[in-house]
Amino acid sequence: MGLTWLLTVWVSCSGVCAQELIPNGGFEKYTICPYQDNLLAEAVPWYNPNRATPDFYHRCQPTNQMQLPPHSGQGLGRLFMDQGWAEYFGTPLVSPLVAGEAYQFEMALAAEFPARYPSRSFGAYFSTQPLTSTDKLLFPVRPQVYDTQVKTFTKALTWEMIGGCFVAKGGEQFATIGNFNELPPFLSSYYLFADDISLKQIKLNLGNDTTLCGRSSRYRLSARTPGATDYRWNDGSTDSVFVVKRPGKYWVTVKTPCKVLSDTIVVKYRLDFSLGNDTTLCTGATLALSVSTPASGYQWQDGSTQRTFTVRQPGTFRVRASEPGCSASDTIAVRYIAPPRLSLGSPLELCGAETHLLKPVFAEGKFSWVDGYPATDRLITSSNTYYGQVVNDCMTLINSVKADYGECGCVLYTPDLFTPNNDGINEWFEPFACGDITITGLSVFNRWGEVIYQTSNAPFRWDGSYKNQPCDTDIYAWAITYLLNQQGRISQKQKQGLLRLAR
Repeated sequence: MGLTWLLTVWVSCSGVCAQELIPNGGFEKYTICPYQDNLLAEAVPWYNPNRATPDFYHRCQPTNQMQLPPHSGQGLGRLFMDQGWAEYFGTPLVSPLVAGEAYQFEMALAAEFPARYPSRSFGAYFSTQPLTSTDKLLFPVRPQVYDTQVKTFTKALTWEMIGGCFVAKGGEQFATIGNFNELPPFLSSYYLFADDISLKQIKLNLGNDTTLCGRSSRYRLSARTPGATDYRWNDGSTDSVFVVKRPGKYWVTVKTPCKVLSDTIVVKYRLDFSLGNDTTLCTGATLALSVSTPASGYQWQDGSTQRTFTVRQPGTFRVRASEPGCSASDTIAVRYIAPPRLSLGSPLELCGAETHLLKPVFAEGKFSWVDGYPATDRLITSSNTYYGQVVNDCMTLINSVKADYGECGCVLYTPDLFTPNNDGINEWFEPFACGDITITGLSVFNRWGEVIYQTSNAPFRWDGSYKNQPCDTDIYAWAITYLLNQQGRISQKQKQGLLRLAR
C-alpha cells in the first residue's frame, strides 16, 4: 500500500538492529572507479532497469557532475528526468520480503531545481521479478512507497531525508527507484541526487532476558525501530534508549505509521546487595552490616572474610563479594554523635487559675513540641499531657510532662461585690476559672427574676447597666454555664449565685 512520505532522522544502529536489505545503499562500493557519466552498473549490484542512463559518482574520480558532497561516505547516485525520459535505480534485495511484515524505506534526496520536481510521483517499487523496459518512459506500476508531499524540497542541492513504510505481500526481491506517475510536461530537465538508500524490516527486539553482575552494573536497552514515531517505556519515558539500573521487568511500546510493536525483557542481577546509605549512629551504638545475597567469598576493609561485619566506631566500611565470573563491592560511611537530651520537669499539680511557664531543658539536637506549638517555652493553663521532642541525626528523643488541675479542684470564681462608679477599680462583674473551665454563658437577674443582662460570647462580664442605664444599688442574681474538661472528659456545668452592686 502507498503511504505518505515522512521526514525522518538518520541514526546509527546500536543494540539489536533490523537487517539492511538494500545492498550498497550508500554507493560506496564499485568494481571500477566511475570515470564518466552513465556508469551506475559499476556500483554493484545496482543496475539500469530501462534504456535511460542513470549516473554513479565517487570521490575516487573527482568530477564537476558531483554538485554536492555525498550525504555520507564517498559516493552517490544521480537520476535525470525530462519529457519522455525517466531514469531509475534498480537493485536486488539482500533477502526476499516476508508476507504480512512491515518495512521502512528511507533515502536521502537532493534536487538541482526543486521547482521542477513533480510531486506525487517519485517512489520505490518492490517486485518479485526485476522491472525492465526497452524504452525510456515511466514504468506503468504503482510503487508501494511514493512521495505524496506537496513540496518535498526547501532548498536547491540540500539533502532531505524522506521515507515511508508498507506491508509486504511476500517474495519481493527487487527494488526499483524513480518517477512512476509523472514526468515534466515539457522540456525542463532536472536532476535528483540520491544517497543512503535503505530498506529495513520494522521489528523490535530488546534482546533475551539477561543477568548482570552487581548492583552498580548498567544495561543499555535500545528500542530504535525503523520509521518509529513514538516510544513509551514502562516508566513513561519516551526516549528510544533506556538504561537499566536495577533488576526488574522492562517493556516498551513503539508506534510506526504501519505497525505498533512491543517487547519485554527481564533483567536480573547477581550479587545484588547494598550496605545501605551513609548513616549516623548515637555514641555507643553498633551497626550490623551484611551482604544480603550469598557469594563464594567476602573481603572487608580490615581483611575479615565473614558475610557480616559489626560497626563499633566511625569510619568508611567496604566489602567485596565474589563468585566465579562476577565480583561486586559497596561502601558505607558511618559517623557517631552524642544522643539527644531532654527534660520537661516533674508532673505539674496546679490549682484554680494558676498557670505555669514550662521551659524545656535540652541539648544535642533541635527541640519542638509534638503538637506543633510554635514557641519553645510554653504557658500551661489546662490539664493535659504535653509531649516534646529533640531530634538529631542519630535519633529522635520524645519526653512528656503531665499537668493536672484536678488535685486541688478546678473551680469557677465569682466576686460577691462590684462597684461600677467609674473610679477604675472593680468596675465589672466578671467570673474567672482555671484553664480546665470554658465559660459558655452569663445571665444576670434583678430581684423580680427579670433578665437584665445575658451573653453567650466572650468577654463574659457585666458593667452594671440595663438598657444603657445604670442599675441601682441592690442585690442581683447571676447564672453561669460552662464546660469542664479534665483528663479528656468534657462535662457541661452550671453555677448560680448572688451579687451586690454598690455605687
